[in-house]
Amino acid sequence: MTDNKEFIVRQVFNNLSSLKNGDWMYGDAVKRFGVDWRIQLYKNDSGNMYPHLLCESPETGDWSIITNCDVIVGGKSFKTGLQFKFTHNLMIGGLPFIKKRDFANYGIDESASIEFHVRITEMTGIKKRKSMNFDDDVAKEASDVVLIVGDQKFYVNKMYLSLHSTYFKTLFSGNFSESKKSIIELKDIDPKSFQNFLDILYAVSLLENDTVSEILKLADFFDAKIVVQRCEEFLMNHSKESLKFKFQLAIKYKLAELKNKCFSEMTKTTNFKELIPENAADFDSEVWKEFSSKAISFL
Repeated sequence: MTDNKEFIVRQVFNNLSSLKNGDWMYGDAVKRFGVDWRIQLYKNDSGNMYPHLLCESPETGDWSIITNCDVIVGGKSFKTGLQFKFTHNLMIGGLPFIKKRDFANYGIDESASIEFHVRITEMTGIKKRKSMNFDDDVAKEASDVVLIVGDQKFYVNKMYLSLHSTYFKTLFSGNFSESKKSIIELKDIDPKSFQNFLDILYAVSLLENDTVSEILKLADFFDAKIVVQRCEEFLMNHSKESLKFKFQLAIKYKLAELKNKCFSEMTKTTNFKELIPENAADFDSEVWKEFSSKAISFL
């Protein structure tokens, strides 16, 4: 399964004529998965440009992040499949560089638009950090709608939520009375759970065993596929929860890859009776067929 810790770091660097040979320009930091990411641009003595991805973690101990990156410059693909490993004291991986003679091909003049499309393939030593604040001045400035959940206000962007959730796309663009409102109340949702859901949607925090079930429930309700994918990846590759816990979530939310992995981990010592849900209807006919076949294979 493809790892779903994916995000994009974008930066437009202006006033490039002021960047001297041997100098750096630094982009703005964005927080994704508990660490800060930023692009820096280096100009060497020959006038070539080196776009460089920085990873800055608040952790003081040993940590590492392995990534696979595609670099987009001026809207055009520049480099693909670059492998970088970040640790607490260095970055390992070859830096791409844009030759001065190729600047025009990538729209580089007084400015340069650079994107790193990042996919994290492995993380170690990174702990969950403080949640994103959806009620501060930064959130309010970027917001065009306020969601009221319980006693909390969440200042969010309609386009971003609509892009990742069919529920919010319909809510904001449909014929509902709420579609034209700047303040919308979401009823019967726990604000803490909604905060956790947004943290994963915005990729600012890491999933944990005690939050994944509730986040998955909201992701299913809001039809936020990227959050569902991140929950499934966590349950498959990182969660230490029991087989029963994972299997029941896989069946309930139709997580095909997690279901298949759970079946592959069943052995003759597995308590199959324990895996059967209280409501037998939670298993459709195909699941019952797979489940029965697996159990019988160990007789």
